[in-house]
Amino acid sequence: MARKRPEPDIDPQLAQELTETCRGLSPLESALLIAEGMRQVYGGEFRIQANADGSFVVMARR
Repeated sequence: MARKRPEPDIDPQLAQELTETCRGLSPLESALLIAEGMRQVYGGEFRIQANADGSFVVMARR
């Protein structure tokens, strides 16, 4: 049986703002916008992983 990863603390207000900001954008455009925001806030490098279902995941590059 697969174990579910624990959800990190998510700020509901930030999630709502991102939802509104990304409304109407393609999944890739949203991922690029989110990655740029993460670079500005956290510094460092982030990568975008494309999934077969058309979704994208933004994660820190190690």
